[in-house]
Amino acid sequence: MKNPIESLIEKFDQDLSLEQRNYLRFLYENLHLEELSNREQHYFIDYFFKSEPLRNMAAFALELADILHEIRENIPAIEKAERLANGKEQRLYYERKWSELRRQKLKQQTTKNGNVFYVPFHDYKQDPGPMIICLEQTTGMEAYSELCKSMILPLFMNAHREKRDLYIIPYDRQIDVHYRFENGHLNLADFKNFIEYKAKGEAELLPVLQFVRSLLHENQLGSEAEVIIFTEGTPIDGKHLVSKQAKAMLEEMKRKYLAEFSVIAMHEDNFNKQQFWFANKAFFADDAIQ
Repeated sequence: MKNPIESLIEKFDQDLSLEQRNYLRFLYENLHLEELSNREQHYFIDYFFKSEPLRNMAAFALELADILHEIRENIPAIEKAERLANGKEQRLYYERKWSELRRQKLKQQTTKNGNVFYVPFHDYKQDPGPMIICLEQTTGMEAYSELCKSMILPLFMNAHREKRDLYIIPYDRQIDVHYRFENGHLNLADFKNFIEYKAKGEAELLPVLQFVRSLLHENQLGSEAEVIIFTEGTPIDGKHLVSKQAKAMLEEMKRKYLAEFSVIAMHEDNFNKQQFWFANKAFFADDAIQ
């Protein structure tokens, strides 16, 4: 039986080097290209050949595979223990409250016809929350744009596997556009725009977090949301992140939507941990950049 990627290459009569085949194989596996129509696959292959940034991102992602695996899977035991100690009791409390609310609603909306009870279980199925990527796109981040986007590519596979919506929000001092990939499925137009999107200037993070809150409001109460912030490390509105209003909003997001925040900063020296007090985890890309 032929390898799927070899069949894809043969179908469109393309001559690729071994290196290019490896890049395309990575994209095929992580972006689920097999789900695209023949026309869409042809478009993607053509774009792959024309887009040097996309090929560079695939190359970065392959080189970073070990680091990404460590980020996702190998959290140090001490950090895990601290996270569980600080968050388990609170998380269990809100999960219990959510379960009680669901049971109460089920009881209220259950109907009876003779000896038959109709219970609307399907209305209260708890779907996984969204995966939301906040991608700083500023003058300071310009040199790291392809690196950051390469780290986002494998998240399509995670979202697809877990049937979670994947949102990507590029930002500087404002939000001009955001992309939604339903259940991690590839939308070629939005994907191309995401790859090519660039912005310059400085970054304000609070408007992005407010926008994330509005997205979470659209999702089912109680669903766990994962928010990943790519940043240079020092937003110009950092002092506002420790204000009472911001703290109240972020605590509400954690409590009401079970949101978990991770930060991937480019340099540890530029990272202001006081301003990112709400992050459950922080990682630094220094090694990858070097």
